[in-house]
Amino acid sequence: MIEISVPATTANIGPGYDTLGLSLNLYNEVTFENHYKTFELMGCDKQFCNKENLIYKSFREAERILELKPTNVKINIKSKIPVSRGLGSSAACVVSGVLGAYGIHNKDIDKKEILEIATNIEGHPDNIAPCIYGGLTASFIDDDKIFTKKFNISNQLIFYAFIPNFKLSTSNSRMVLPEKINHVDAVYNLSRLPILISALESGNLETIKSSIKDRLHQPYREKLIDEVEEVKKIIKRQEDSVYYISGAGPTIMCISKNKELKNTFSKELQNLKNSWKIKRLITDNIGMKYRRK
Repeated sequence: MIEISVPATTANIGPGYDTLGLSLNLYNEVTFENHYKTFELMGCDKQFCNKENLIYKSFREAERILELKPTNVKINIKSKIPVSRGLGSSAACVVSGVLGAYGIHNKDIDKKEILEIATNIEGHPDNIAPCIYGGLTASFIDDDKIFTKKFNISNQLIFYAFIPNFKLSTSNSRMVLPEKINHVDAVYNLSRLPILISALESGNLETIKSSIKDRLHQPYREKLIDEVEEVKKIIKRQEDSVYYISGAGPTIMCISKNKELKNTFSKELQNLKNSWKIKRLITDNIGMKYRRK
């Protein structure tokens, strides 16, 4: 039996659109084992327990890419990452499936190769890279080659995820973005990006507040998130906190050094019409985990 743990991720982080991703201590746990049936899925909602399951599809696609003979497999899923909320659920599924293929076929774990295969399936490395390596990663693709750099984030920073009871698909979130952008907006983001990375490493919250601002995607995506202004006001009432849209949304992420804000936030959210959950998270600096049992 192969036991796998894969973390949630939060992408973009303000100005790092389609570039930055951060691994968080919220996990999908998946086991793979050889089976007498072609395949069997357990532990997930009925709508996902079929051959269209992203973990299963990624497992089979990894076999195909690696030219491995398809094998019978039983997959048991314990998912703690909410779907379509901007916390990297699809990336976690893809990495789980690819890593599962390596384990079942007794292949040596090659993180760079897993990054390439998983990105080929997912389409973008921004969530895939931190899922594999942990920490904060900056990634881009050039001539089909993936470049990734990992940064270790200050352990003083706490990430409060404001997760609503409604979904927002990445495709719909992309549709609201303009086809063209102004040079001034591009410079606005680019000038902040390296300073934001440095501030996240050092834990300088004041610098994070200024450098996390964005003009390329958040102003457009906020319009799709019901009660976003109310949530922003709740966060802004805490002087040592700053917000950004996690991935494509609708989760709103708050960065703070205060470890005691969960109850305060939860009480204020009770006044909103939608149901919002708060998760207090920290950075996962390890990424995907694997062991043979």
